[in-house]
Amino acid sequence: MAEFVSSFATGFEDVVAADFPHAVKGAKIIKVYDGFVHYRFDGNSRDLEKVIYFNNTFFVIKTFKNANFKLMVNAVAQQKHYYLINKGTFRVRFIQENQFAKVDKTVARKAEETVLANSKLSLDRLSPSTEVWYSIRRDGFSFCGELIAKREFTEKNLNKGELRPEVAYLMGVFAELKPDMVLADVFAGYGSIPVQLIKKFKPSKLYVSDISPEQVELIGAKKQMADERVDLRVADAFDLNHISDAEVDCVITDPPWGFYEDIGDIKIFYNKTFDSLLRIVKPEGKIVILSARKEELEASLAEKGLKIEKSLHTLINGKKASLYLIKRI
Repeated sequence: MAEFVSSFATGFEDVVAADFPHAVKGAKIIKVYDGFVHYRFDGNSRDLEKVIYFNNTFFVIKTFKNANFKLMVNAVAQQKHYYLINKGTFRVRFIQENQFAKVDKTVARKAEETVLANSKLSLDRLSPSTEVWYSIRRDGFSFCGELIAKREFTEKNLNKGELRPEVAYLMGVFAELKPDMVLADVFAGYGSIPVQLIKKFKPSKLYVSDISPEQVELIGAKKQMADERVDLRVADAFDLNHISDAEVDCVITDPPWGFYEDIGDIKIFYNKTFDSLLRIVKPEGKIVILSARKEELEASLAEKGLKIEKSLHTLINGKKASLYLIKRI
């Protein structure tokens, strides 16, 4: 089986490990690192492009432990290697702990000559169709690999404050959602979470709301929201009278963080949020919430007698944030 490595949002290692067998049929994990998975896969490599939470994916040419660039280039040059993408143009890049690095010109040239000798690719240092990376990670794992897929959209393709779709999907996996649950997102924003919930998690009912009519109009324009299971409306998260008591299996949401929005005292905001959510969530139900205000949120949870069943820490648009799965004590 061929080996591959793919990067994903840091902090979601356990979530990705749990979802991986479903997302990549027939693949076998070798090891999960911080924001990175190394695995074997013998299927169609194009299937890897469909995995929503993969950022960059590489066909592995050779792996190393505690190596340097010169050693890696010399080792790769000593053997013949197959390149998955064998037509078009390439350039070689050197990456040290997620930062592009400069190397001696003779090392770089030898790396280029190795690709030219082992493939039908031609060299283009400015605008190639693929790249060959020599990457050294902080944890000591290093690899030479051919870039075969990369995420095309970035924060520039999203509205300010819009949650990335892969994070929204991973939140659903983190929540351990099952088919036919009643779900709710009461701070729906641009609709990233509801779109993933209806596409991937098969709820029997999905309540979607936001206090902003403009946001709700934007959400309603998404084709997934035409689904008959979706109840989409303008509603204050503190006044969810359209949802019955103890009706919802899981609330999964990304409320305002209070950095750019005027929501007053964040602790009061969280207290009012949990008062409202506890009314609509079943006694055995759960709340999954994303927040960059860790101390204030955890203080509110303690005050309300709620238990953090599990949590993880990640970066959202460059800001430290935490994801919590919360239940009643």
